[in-house]
Amino acid sequence: MLASPDILNVILYNATMMSDIIWKLTALGQLALLLEASAPKPGNVNRSARFSDTDYRHFLTSASMMSRGLNRCAFQGIKLGTNQLAPEEVSLGELIETCVLDSLNGLNQRNTILGSILLYVPLTVSMAASLVNNLQFSVEDISSWLKIVIQNATVEDTVGLYRAFIRSTPGGHKIKEAPEWSDAHRRYDFDNPNVFDNIREDNLKLVELFRMSSNVDEISQEYANNFKSILGEVYPFIAAISHSLEDLEEAIVRAFVWLLSKRPDGLIIKKAGRARAEEVRALAESAMRDWSETCGPEELIVKLDEALRQEGNLLNPGTTADIISTAIFCRLVSLTYPES
Repeated sequence: MLASPDILNVILYNATMMSDIIWKLTALGQLALLLEASAPKPGNVNRSARFSDTDYRHFLTSASMMSRGLNRCAFQGIKLGTNQLAPEEVSLGELIETCVLDSLNGLNQRNTILGSILLYVPLTVSMAASLVNNLQFSVEDISSWLKIVIQNATVEDTVGLYRAFIRSTPGGHKIKEAPEWSDAHRRYDFDNPNVFDNIREDNLKLVELFRMSSNVDEISQEYANNFKSILGEVYPFIAAISHSLEDLEEAIVRAFVWLLSKRPDGLIIKKAGRARAEEVRALAESAMRDWSETCGPEELIVKLDEALRQEGNLLNPGTTADIISTAIFCRLVSLTYPES
């Protein structure tokens, strides 16, 4: 029996709408990475500042090569949101690994966006699952999908995450000298030669890993708390001070300094220790306190930038950049699919 024209039209509309969501999320994710890398954030690589071993081109390359991974994340999210895929079949670990391997392609061998990848992957899946059911950006709905996606990740997802870690070799080992670094952290340290055996022996699921690591790693805190800081604080801050693409760069820089003033940056803690990270936080707090219409922010940003660059990239607020990047992604999606 042939389908009626009305049914065919509905099928065609749904297929077009799903494809549109996938490609828009892919493009907006890449745009968020590019905008974050381009903005003149203090202490970070941008279009007019570099470090001795990493420059703006490495970030552009990583963002450009993320398309396949982001596309797969959105595709999995569509399938999840339309009940074609069980939550435990999303394959977060494989998606993270794909994004990492693509970002470290033959043109670029610099680990520039690992933290952003870790945050973008479950977020993209969750945004796609949310949008396919309601073409409006909803923090509440995305948060609900994030909880489902993260809590249902499997042991093999943990293994995939560690393969990505080993390929990208995350920086910063100072944290291992801190009192918070426990036997459990050592057991699952990616430098541990037995880590894969330990993961499988302990049946370590992704959510359990991130909960255990949440006291020593900011990205883990976001996973353990269902992206509470990003969706509940950072995205709303950026949304309140940006209205379109035209004023987004200024909002990125201001949000970056604001977030840096709120807590010690996770990457600085890992590279230079908590005391130095607290010094940087205090500098950012001072800049935010003096930030006003009469006191031009340019001068404050330049002073903070100079202070953070005195020791090369030791005081690079990389985790702050990753969190801001993820919130920018949310802002771009909310501008494309306005909230009700």
